[in-house]
Amino acid sequence: MIQRLGPKLKALSAVTLAAWAALSACDRARLTGSLTVRYLDQGAFEIYKIASEQPLQFVSETSSKFNERITLTPGSYMVLADCSSEVVNIYPGSDITLVAHRVNFLPLQPPNEQDKFSIQCVRSERTRSRQNLMNRFSLAILSGTRDLLVGMIPLRLDLTATGAVIPESRVVSHVLSYISVSASGKAPFDDFFVSPVGGVTPYTENQHPGAKLFLLHGKYDLQLNGTDMTVDLAEGESRTVIPGTLTVTTSPGADLARAERVRGAPLFAEINGEHYMNLNTTYPVLPGTLDVRLATSLRQQKFEVSEGEHLRIHARNVTVDLGCISNDWACLGSKKIRLFEKDKNYHFAESQTDMPILFFEKNVTIGIEGSRNIKLSLTSADDQKVKVGFLEVTPTPIHKPGILTDLMRVEPQSSGLIGASLDMVLDKSTIMPLLAGQYHLAQYTFITSDGSRRKTSQSIYISPGQRVKIDVQTFLSEKRMAIINGDTSENSSRQ
Repeated sequence: MIQRLGPKLKALSAVTLAAWAALSACDRARLTGSLTVRYLDQGAFEIYKIASEQPLQFVSETSSKFNERITLTPGSYMVLADCSSEVVNIYPGSDITLVAHRVNFLPLQPPNEQDKFSIQCVRSERTRSRQNLMNRFSLAILSGTRDLLVGMIPLRLDLTATGAVIPESRVVSHVLSYISVSASGKAPFDDFFVSPVGGVTPYTENQHPGAKLFLLHGKYDLQLNGTDMTVDLAEGESRTVIPGTLTVTTSPGADLARAERVRGAPLFAEINGEHYMNLNTTYPVLPGTLDVRLATSLRQQKFEVSEGEHLRIHARNVTVDLGCISNDWACLGSKKIRLFEKDKNYHFAESQTDMPILFFEKNVTIGIEGSRNIKLSLTSADDQKVKVGFLEVTPTPIHKPGILTDLMRVEPQSSGLIGASLDMVLDKSTIMPLLAGQYHLAQYTFITSDGSRRKTSQSIYISPGQRVKIDVQTFLSEKRMAIINGDTSENSSRQ
C-alpha cells in the first residue's frame, strides 16, 4: 500500500530552499513540468510523487482537479483515478496530458436507499490497492484496458487511446438489470442471495427483501432458505420474484418435546439436502421443485410450489411404546423402528422406540428391531401408538430318529399384522420383542421316512409391556445333539 516518508525525509535542506528562493519565476518555470487530466466533468484525482521504486515509496501526495493544469517538480508520479492508475515522468518543461473517460452504469429505475450496486476493481497493481465501490453509478477511469467486477460479473473495458494527438474523453455506458425478492408478510426473512451461473470465482451477493440488486445482464442463481432458482436477466430487465411459503405441519398430538429428549436432538424437516427448518413454522421459499426430507426419513420427497403459493405439507406420526418406566434412559429409545411402504422390502424411515416417528407416505407398515419381518399396517390416523410385549422361547432339544425340526418362527394372526419372524435358534433361548397382538409359535418338522413336512403351532397373545415365556421341544440330529451334550457353553441364552 501507499507509504509516506516521514517529515524529515520530506523537508528540504536550508541550502536547497535558499537556492530555490533565489531563482526567478521564469527560471523556476523552466525547471518544472505540468500535468493535466482531461475529463468531461468536474471531479478530482489523486497524485503521488514516487521517492523510491524498490521498495515503492512516496514522498508526497495531493488531490487535484480534472481539467486543471498543475505544476510539478521533475520526477516520477503515480496518478490514481477510479479503478485505474498511470505512472508519468515529469521533466523540466514537459507538459503531459492524460485522459479520463466517463463509464456510466445505467439503472432504468431510480435506486432507493436500500438498493445495492457494487463494483470491485484493482486500482493499482503496483501498490496492490483495491476499490470496493457501493452504489457508484458513474466512474472516471483513465485510458487503458481496465478490468472490473461489476455486481459479480467480470467486465473488461477497452479505453485505449485513439490515433488522435490529444485523445478526447469519451462516455461508455452499460444498461443495468435488477433482481428483487419481494417481502413476504406471512414469513419475513433476513436476506436472499444471488450468485452468477458458471462463474469461475464463486462470488455471492446478499440483499434485503423487497430491495433491488442491480446487475449486468446474464444468468444468476437465487437462494433463499435452502431453495434456489435460476434467472436469466436480459439487458435492462427488471425482475421481482414473489416467494411462496412452506410449512411442514404435525398434529397437536405429536409429542415433539419427547422426541427431543429420547433422540437427543429435535425433529426437523430438511429442504434440498442442505437447509434445516423447524416443524410447524412457515418459511418463505423460491418457486420451483422442493426436495423435503423429515429427520427420521431416509429419502426426500418432491413438492412443487408456485410464486405466492402457501404450501402446507402434513406429516403423520406413530410412536412405538416399549413399556419403559419414566426416565429409564437405558430402555427408552433402545430399539430401532423401521417404516416400510406396503409390499416393499426396503424401509424408507428409521427411528427409535418411545418417540414419534414422522412420515408423509400412505399405506405404511411398521416393524421393530428383533422381529423385523413382522409388520403392522398403520391406519390413516394422524396420531398412532403401537405397544410392544416380549416373547421368550426356551427350546429343549432331543434326538428322535427319523424326526427333525428344521424351522421354528413366530407368525402373526391379528388383523393388520403381516409377515413372519426370522428363524429361531433351535437349541438356545430367544427373547423377541413383538407388536402387541395374537400370534402362533410355529414349528415345521421333517419326517425322514416319507419325506413329509408337518407344521404344529401354539397360539400366543402378546400383551403390552408383558413377557410371555414358552418352553418347547425341538428335534435335532444325533450329530448335533452330541455336540450340544459335549459343550454345555452352547446353551447360553440369546437375546
